[in-house]
Amino acid sequence: MSKVMKSTAQKSTSAAVPLFREATPPVLRWAYAGAAIAVFIIAVFATWFISGRAVPTDPGPDPLPPVMGQFIFWVQIVAMLMGAFAFWYFVIRPWIREGQLTTTGMLYIAWLTLFFQDPMMNYTSATVLYNSYMVNLGTWTLGSTPGWTSPNGNNLPEPLLLIIVGYTIIGYSLCFPVLAMLNHCKQRWPSLSKFRLALIGIATLAVLDTIFESLLLRTGVYAYPGGIRELTLFAGETYQFPLTEGLTYGGLTIGMTMVLLLYRDDKGQTFVEQGIDKLRIGKAGRQWVKFLALFAYVHLSMLVVFTIPNQWLATHSDPYPEGYPSYMLNGMCTYGVERNQCPGPGVMMPRPENNPL
Repeated sequence: MSKVMKSTAQKSTSAAVPLFREATPPVLRWAYAGAAIAVFIIAVFATWFISGRAVPTDPGPDPLPPVMGQFIFWVQIVAMLMGAFAFWYFVIRPWIREGQLTTTGMLYIAWLTLFFQDPMMNYTSATVLYNSYMVNLGTWTLGSTPGWTSPNGNNLPEPLLLIIVGYTIIGYSLCFPVLAMLNHCKQRWPSLSKFRLALIGIATLAVLDTIFESLLLRTGVYAYPGGIRELTLFAGETYQFPLTEGLTYGGLTIGMTMVLLLYRDDKGQTFVEQGIDKLRIGKAGRQWVKFLALFAYVHLSMLVVFTIPNQWLATHSDPYPEGYPSYMLNGMCTYGVERNQCPGPGVMMPRPENNPL
């Protein structure tokens, strides 16, 4: 073979084989994380059902006032109706119009699954209570979630008809009126940067969540007994509201999704979707990759700004307010040496191996 032919062959070979492997697109990394999170959630739920712990929580001896019984019945019905309408508005209607699931529709579905993290507030210490007269199957926590610490965590009566859609009603849905407000602010004050707009939006969401939850807490549907009283509205009352909840959930958890939508590019894509156009897969495959990427963003956002910080807050909470009935406590106050106290300062926290099932 002549030198010219060898040189040509070497050039073609070097052209065919790049010196460095092409970087994985960001959207694919997010999608891998989303797939891993989905597998973990399915595994926890499967363990919960197979173990036989998916049973309604016993409300205990205290009777439910008839007026409250009527309220919690209707609040679950209304929540489901609102959730059905929101699903049509955010998912079905745009799907029909666009011929595929849209970004807002995928985010709505991802937010529907955030109820999985809801009981994690009680991971280290019980700081949230639910009324066990609502439709529930207990919770997928103690005995199902790895590393669970707080005793009788599986007794938390997660209200399935309320909480699943609740995260989209007092949550995802709030992003859009706030985004509309921010667009108005941008038109009124063009010099406002997106960073300042994001801060305004986060502060607005924190205030909205504080208002809505403070009103709902007075109905006895749920309670936040584990709060730092210096940072709590109506401190010491059974309907107290920790301002840390308004910040970590209302401001930051919802705010992370609002920021994602606020920072979309000229193509309408979020930064989570970067590189999706480079994927050599079909339309359906891209849809799945995009959904898993957004799914990961939503769950990791809540984990980082809400679930993890609340573990520190839970272990630094003040004493429970007095007056919670048995259908709110649900046998979760088994702390202390004699296992008959609610969590609080100076009360021993049981170790996981001592937690009763």
